Amino acid sequence: MQEATGDHDERNGVADGEAARSTGDAALIASIHDIERWFVRRGVPHYIERYDASTKVWTRAAPFLVVFTVAVAILAVVVEPRVDVIVDAAAAVVSPLVIWVVGNVARRRKPFTRPRRLGIADLIGWVALNTLPEAIRADWSVVPILMALDALLLGVVYLVTSYGIVPLATWGARRLVSSLASVRTAAARALPMLLLFVSFFFLTAETWQTFAHLEGPAYGVSLLLFVAVGVSFVWSSLRPDIDEMGRFDTWDDVRAVLDPADSPALRLPVAPTDAPSVVDLTRRQRINSLLLAVGNQTILAVLVAAVLGAFFLVFGFLVADEALIKAWVPGTEPHVYWALTVSGRRLVLTEELIRVSGFLATFSGFYFGVYSVTDPSFRQGLRDDSSESLRQAMAARLLYLEARRVLASNRR
Repeated sequence: MQEATGDHDERNGVADGEAARSTGDAALIASIHDIERWFVRRGVPHYIERYDASTKVWTRAAPFLVVFTVAVAILAVVVEPRVDVIVDAAAAVVSPLVIWVVGNVARRRKPFTRPRRLGIADLIGWVALNTLPEAIRADWSVVPILMALDALLLGVVYLVTSYGIVPLATWGARRLVSSLASVRTAAARALPMLLLFVSFFFLTAETWQTFAHLEGPAYGVSLLLFVAVGVSFVWSSLRPDIDEMGRFDTWDDVRAVLDPADSPALRLPVAPTDAPSVVDLTRRQRINSLLLAVGNQTILAVLVAAVLGAFFLVFGFLVADEALIKAWVPGTEPHVYWALTVSGRRLVLTEELIRVSGFLATFSGFYFGVYSVTDPSFRQGLRDDSSESLRQAMAARLLYLEARRVLASNRR
């Protein structure tokens, strides 16, 4: 009788231990998910282990793709309410729903359950359904163009979503706003000279003659050249020593770095005993780290470009009338988008003005980005905690990896 009671108590003890382990694992999994969401908000989603595109990227990008394609379809119908346009728009609206239902059924899930995975087959099906009306009409000259545009859209959305560009930009913008006083002081030293310098180009006929007729890919590539050179220069100048930043002597150092960030990694229920290893990053994780490290300067340069672009649009609207544009660009009839008569003077918003303002805005961002990393006096007045933020992310990753190791050990 006593042996039976002992066996019963032993079985209860084992069951209680398994229940406690199950409860502990559930808490650990919840904490791991919290830190993964924190990585996404901080703009370093590639710090997540097993960062698979089908489960971690496209599932996050799907809502934007649906909203974007539906909005474009509706806009196309409003602009040109023809039968063929309506059919194309209907295909664009219906295709995500079809992919959603078929994908869930193929994976033996309820038809309208939120998808947990979007793979290559789903994306190919979406592109094929979008071009189905043109294929039915045998408009074979349009089909490859639409497929190429859809592929380009998917590529851009993948890069933006995969590297967390939107949350990174949002978080960086909040940091800039929080340090607005120092940003305003630093920018006030650079903007007057920049405005004087760029205004000279705006009032030069050669600038108008060059960019007033530059259209399509040539115009876009010319602007992208300045963007690429500027970003490359900023990255090479501010590039941190990632390997050195990923070194921590003790776990107390790791937690001390994370204290100001209020990271959920601090709440991970792990107590490692070994010394922390050096953060080992893959190539994509290093790229993500660089994006975080130079995010502030890039966002600031984009902000300056946007402000000066808006300034030149307003300034040009006030001073560059049709007669002046014709004098600057002989043989050109200005393409007027909008006109307003004030005190007998016709103010016009023209395509030529938009093109010139776009170039000058891009050039201003390029100039400001280069100036901001080469002038010591500018950087002294600008609070930039990008390196500190990157070190916090690396510290969080160490605790995150330790939590995953503990979870894997518990499941053996």
